[in-house]
Amino acid sequence: MIISGNRSNFRFVTDLLITLFFWVYTVIVIIFILSATTGFSNVVTRTLNTTFKTTNSEVQAVILFGFIVFIVIYLLLFINRLYNKKRFGKLTRRTYPEVVTQRELIALQLMSVKNIKKLESNYVIFEKNPIISLEEEKKHEESD
Repeated sequence: MIISGNRSNFRFVTDLLITLFFWVYTVIVIIFILSATTGFSNVVTRTLNTTFKTTNSEVQAVILFGFIVFIVIYLLLFINRLYNKKRFGKLTRRTYPEVVTQRELIALQLMSVKNIKKLESNYVIFEKNPIISLEEEKKHEESD
């Protein structure tokens, strides 16, 4: 194993059983759908058709309906893409932002000059968030 963990054997067996159950379920559903669409009759198809009171033609109709819905959604998204390209043109990727200067940081007035210089000079751990929240700034402006 690439990743080793500290799982209990009970947890491992539970995970294995749940995984195996869903893999078996997936294989049965795939066999049922493929058998019904191709008209091939086997034990799984006959059992499931009897259980759900369906016929192969009903299963084929459901699959055809799903395929038609898929095509309609695909075409709508494709048309929307063409419309957006025509309306907005080719969008270029963003470029990485320029380096922020100390003057720009001070102009934002979200931190004190002392804290900005402290952050630039060395590694710092703040016990309290040095950035002024916008709510605090509004309260501060209202009190002035």
